[in-house]
Amino acid sequence: MFPAEASGAPPPSLSPVCVAVAGRRGAGKSAVLDLLLPPPPPGASSASSSSASAPASGPASSLRPHPAHRNRLFWELRLGEEEGCAAEGGRWAAEADAVVLVAGAGGGFGPAEARAAAEARAAGRSVFFVRSRADLELHTLRRRMAGARVDRAEALGALRGACAEGLRAAGVPGQPPVFLLSAFEPLEMDGPRLRAALMEDLAARERSLPPPQLDFEVISEREAAEIQEAYSLGGLSEVVTHVQCRLESLWAARLDVAVTGESEAGKSTFVNALRGLGDEEEGAAATGVTETTARPTPYPYPSHANVTLWDLPGIGTPSFRPDGYLEAVEFARYDFFIILASERFKENHVLLAQAIISQGKRFYFVRTKVDNDLEAARRRRSPPAEEAVLAEIRGDCQAWLAKAGLPEAPVFLLSSFEINRFDFPSFEETLERELPGHKRQAFLLALPNVSSAIIERKRQLLHQEVWKVALVSSLVAAVPLPGLGFTCDVSILLRKLSTYRQDFGLDAASLARLAERSGKTMEVLRAEVRSPLGRSISREVVIGLLGKATGTGLVVANFLVHRIPIYGALASGGISFHTTYSMLSQCLEGLAADSQQVLLKACESED
Repeated sequence: MFPAEASGAPPPSLSPVCVAVAGRRGAGKSAVLDLLLPPPPPGASSASSSSASAPASGPASSLRPHPAHRNRLFWELRLGEEEGCAAEGGRWAAEADAVVLVAGAGGGFGPAEARAAAEARAAGRSVFFVRSRADLELHTLRRRMAGARVDRAEALGALRGACAEGLRAAGVPGQPPVFLLSAFEPLEMDGPRLRAALMEDLAARERSLPPPQLDFEVISEREAAEIQEAYSLGGLSEVVTHVQCRLESLWAARLDVAVTGESEAGKSTFVNALRGLGDEEEGAAATGVTETTARPTPYPYPSHANVTLWDLPGIGTPSFRPDGYLEAVEFARYDFFIILASERFKENHVLLAQAIISQGKRFYFVRTKVDNDLEAARRRRSPPAEEAVLAEIRGDCQAWLAKAGLPEAPVFLLSSFEINRFDFPSFEETLERELPGHKRQAFLLALPNVSSAIIERKRQLLHQEVWKVALVSSLVAAVPLPGLGFTCDVSILLRKLSTYRQDFGLDAASLARLAERSGKTMEVLRAEVRSPLGRSISREVVIGLLGKATGTGLVVANFLVHRIPIYGALASGGISFHTTYSMLSQCLEGLAADSQQVLLKACESED
């Protein structure tokens, strides 16, 4: 085996690079990985026994980091035509920086390897061709020669030539080098040469990254001073109360959003779409071709009852005229208004907007049913491009609003039946940016997980409060009050982890709604959930995860010691802060990854 390299993490400023080691079943991929990677540190598992997780490929793949360069990841993949393998070729081109294609004895390089090489090269990736188990060819040749002398160099040269001919026959252009390897003679064949070439290629692909911005830096000087003050006023119990109250204010922030517009603008369908519900699902707002809303009707989000969309009666109907509309719908109740129009904006929309401005609140114009406009445009003899149709609609709306004295009013083009398309990302980002602190968090967490961007922003937002949850759970056991201790620590964590599952749409109710909308079964979606907490949550599971937790928590604890001088005394009992922080962080990352995979499966075409 190769000499061991010095272990340890690389400079954190280096970007990750990935190598896909791919081959058909039985090609010897694991043996090639053992040759490419130095021995793991004492006590660590070897490649053959590793159960490292694999991205979305099921049992056909595994992932291993380089022991000495943790940013260099080696991804073992099975190449073949069978289900689950054929689609992986495209993923290498997207995710791997270099591809090592392995052919074993008796198999040789064929069309499958040629396709994988072409896809990787088209994406600008490096490709290395490896013929494993070359020692078996030598052994077979010696037996056939019946004791006659075999020239080793000549035999290996002939094997290289045969491999090169196989590549040419399969359609691989040029004359790429072929590396011959043997698991039993790694230093006698091409193992050192392949390893050096691959490491040089990876080093050239690494890039320097800016210093990491740690999520726990959201601990402001003001928050640190408040904790110090709470401790001076009432000791540990006052600190627990203070931090717990801050968390409760985050978890329970109320947000009331009014959705209004003229009759038949699609308000109820819009309300359902924002809540992630179909018009026929239980709890959905009633829809129809005529005005179906007679009075302000609240529709809380299914998993976030503190966030409510209010379906207001249509403006301009006989019962609700613009001059008395705000009073009739109890204007003061709402945090902001969304004004819908299904065609162009009219006088009633402007009058309502002006009244809202006069009361010091925000409004947003939404032009609905743009999918209908696009469909009508497609029926023209010379249909225009989609971008041209949308630009025309937007320009018409903005021109009309400018004439009415609202030139700065933004207009968002949306379809309630394709909620993640058109201006929805911009609409969601605008609301998130302009809402005050706690209400911004409530709005974002309540949104259905209709895009990868929303899931990622939820992950980032939730990570900013992990230190508070970890601090409370570690302080509770140190507070000398009856009934507080380890059980209470776990209760806090259970509650928070349960909300994480809801935030990422992984609880049973959320998965059932997604299955209904996507046409997939619950079993198919649940199969994409890999993390322990994504599948079940209990006191026993949480305690088990705490026992396994490692990671950045110790770094965060060191940060708190400098930011909050009394931290060492605060966290002296119960579960340590750094263990809890690490466990929560790891669970959050796992649930976010599960949510991304479930979304991909839900959007996957049946073709």
